[in-house]
Amino acid sequence: METNELLKILSQQWCSLNDLMKICRCGKNKALIVKNKIKKQLLEEGYILPSRDLPMKAVVDILKIDIDYLREMSK
Repeated sequence: METNELLKILSQQWCSLNDLMKICRCGKNKALIVKNKIKKQLLEEGYILPSRDLPMKAVVDILKIDIDYLREMSK
């Protein structure tokens, strides 16, 4: 996946399982494991979440994705 595609996915408000698979470059089973870990952490912090999606900001923060670096690489 190109950097521009990744930035487009990261610019969305919510992260679906398919988005997470693309971000992590993994299959469905591994993405489910990552999703459940992120969801568990957010629930422990007191967030109320929809059943299917995760907030993209939390995904970026928890996975430590450097958006500034990606923007530089996309130029």
